[in-house]
Amino acid sequence: MAEKTLDGKVALVTGSSSGMGRDISIALAKQGASIICCDLKSEANPAGFENDLDTTTVDLINKRGGQAVFFKVDISQVAEIEHAFGEGIVKFGRLDIAVNCAGYWAPFRKFAAEDDDLWQKMSAVNVLGTAKCNRLAIQQFLRQEVDTAWGSRGRIINISSCAANIAFPHEVAYSATKAAINHMTRAGALDHAQDWININCVAPGVVATGMARKNFEDDQIIKHMQKATPWPRLGTVGDITGIVVFLCGRQSAWLTGQIYAVDGGMTLGVTP
Repeated sequence: MAEKTLDGKVALVTGSSSGMGRDISIALAKQGASIICCDLKSEANPAGFENDLDTTTVDLINKRGGQAVFFKVDISQVAEIEHAFGEGIVKFGRLDIAVNCAGYWAPFRKFAAEDDDLWQKMSAVNVLGTAKCNRLAIQQFLRQEVDTAWGSRGRIINISSCAANIAFPHEVAYSATKAAINHMTRAGALDHAQDWININCVAPGVVATGMARKNFEDDQIIKHMQKATPWPRLGTVGDITGIVVFLCGRQSAWLTGQIYAVDGGMTLGVTP
């Protein structure tokens, strides 16, 4: 029987009901972690590409012998984030991993057409909500001892976007807020490296999720994205999950403050 590399660990995952957050939650549970699932609702996005949309993430984990609990969380609401962290830690006794998948995206529009409401919501979710989750996780990690076998006191994995690394037309607010997550990761990692806390970030390319369903159904958009991606296919949630699980394992104990572009080569440069 294969070793469960995260036995005894507790992971909190935002955006856990669908897409990347769902797949990451299930994968971490498979490695033995107990999961604190956080999302706007427990049910999966009906527009998602999963084969088991009728079953919640928590139910899938529990039916497979894992442990998971769900909290309704809008990460732009501080009280909801604090409640999930507090009650989740009470239930499982500790926190070792925080994966910040929750984010907000809106349909493409030019910079001048972006309004104050869009910028406020993007900032509240993608920047302030993610920052709050980071700070709460770090505060809990600091209450716990270093796990010398694991090589860490705690791990944070933020999810940004390839749009944080290169400029995309018609999504200035989204790109700017995701770029903020990249630098939040670097600066936060520098502050807490001496505390044995790893903070890293994954910047996905074009990945098939319910949030991106409309793009995947638009032939012109997909043709453009395929042309911009050197690899022969676009991304799946499993492509993101693999690197996140690695960043939670003992092999990555000496990695911190890094932004991992998991994008099929999209951010390498101009494609031939």
